[in-house]
Amino acid sequence: MRLGPALLFALLWTGTGQAESQSQPQPLLAGMDHIPVVVRDLERAQSDFKALGFAIKPGRFHPDGIRNAHVKFPDGSEIELITAPAAVDMLTSEYRARLETGEGPVYFGLYAPDHAALSARLAAAGFAASQDGGLMGFPSGSPLHPLFFGTRQKAPTDRPEHFAHANGALRLSGLWVLDLDGEKKLLSKLDVTLHAAKPCGPLQGSVTVAHLRDGDLLLVRPQTGTGNVAAAQVEVRNLETVKQVLAKNRIALQDYPACDPASVWVPPSAAHGIWLQFVQAR
Repeated sequence: MRLGPALLFALLWTGTGQAESQSQPQPLLAGMDHIPVVVRDLERAQSDFKALGFAIKPGRFHPDGIRNAHVKFPDGSEIELITAPAAVDMLTSEYRARLETGEGPVYFGLYAPDHAALSARLAAAGFAASQDGGLMGFPSGSPLHPLFFGTRQKAPTDRPEHFAHANGALRLSGLWVLDLDGEKKLLSKLDVTLHAAKPCGPLQGSVTVAHLRDGDLLLVRPQTGTGNVAAAQVEVRNLETVKQVLAKNRIALQDYPACDPASVWVPPSAAHGIWLQFVQAR
């Protein structure tokens, strides 16, 4: 039987093409998962992030008193706005301790598609990590405690309007984090290549870049006015749209058109304790 072009293409795609795709191993770390930003006043934070051009998905009340709201992206990455009115367990205690020095992130999450494979590799390399629900992390006494691994869990309640960001945001494409003790060793054990880079933007000091399939983790020295996470990089459709939204809402920005990539930065004072770096999709 002679096959028509469309059917032949379909068979090749589902046969040889699929087998070739499936033979490619999944990276242990593939990109950004989400970042919780601890805030004093959740309603105020939601209003401020709307002014930055983000759509907000309402969160829910948790048994330990935590309340949250989400800036979600179609790939499952997100910025989470979160608050805890009282310290009733370890998590809320760490959130309340962060608020004593100011708002901002406490932890940061990387996307790990296969937690079973990741757990085996971590154990073989001598890193103590444990599973808690859908997340994997390190004990409170570990210098790696701020880092956790997620699987970009998408919720059945996600709706198109939750991704309709006025600033054209597409995804969380990078994080600028404090260069923690043991972090470089951990990344190298997880097959992540590291290289030094020259910083371009408002953050100071040397930068080590961990390039992942879906974005970059950038390791920096401690920055004034931030905690373990200095900045979140957000990929957008067009930087001019970001500038228009910020100008309309009278939000100060720092423009770095000569950087690679060109970027627009919003300071922690306008984003509840974290720098926001907007970069245009390529």
